[in-house]
Amino acid sequence: MSTQDRLKELARVKKEYDEQKKKEWDAYLVRVEESKIAKQQKKQADSIEKSKITTTVVKDDLGFTKCTSQELPYYKVKNYITKLEEINTFDNYIRKHIYNKFRYPEFAMDHELQGRVMVHFIIDKEGNPQIKEANGPKNGLILEEEAIRIIKSLPTAIPATCDGKPINIMYAIPINFQMQE
Repeated sequence: MSTQDRLKELARVKKEYDEQKKKEWDAYLVRVEESKIAKQQKKQADSIEKSKITTTVVKDDLGFTKCTSQELPYYKVKNYITKLEEINTFDNYIRKHIYNKFRYPEFAMDHELQGRVMVHFIIDKEGNPQIKEANGPKNGLILEEEAIRIIKSLPTAIPATCDGKPINIMYAIPINFQMQE
């Protein structure tokens, strides 16, 4: 095979590869648009549902729940050295959890998607994470999905309490997706 024939073959293979990447990207952009529409519809439904909810919780002038004694969620973890149970704050636990569960999506690497995803979630009265929303960079749906997967994989925590009663508590956690040079 001559050098010119090999160059033509390489050019053909590269063109096929580029066309495949474009098809993947176009299909992904359709998913991004569908996700935007679904988020907008969910916000509208949530605002309608929120307007129907009545509550008997004591609130202060700014609308915050009044507690004389409040405790944030936490985890009980076993120390591998001492074999004793220790209390780990939610903030410390989630930092380690994100570090251990983080996987950069292959599609995002292939298409050089990166940025910060802000995940808003609730630790409910049972100590389970409930995702409210995830906001990432433009066309960053795949990064948002990965951030949601990480938060959903949190184990059940000891829930937050207000005057000894379990309560829901809202968190917002940034997760950065940045490729190494």
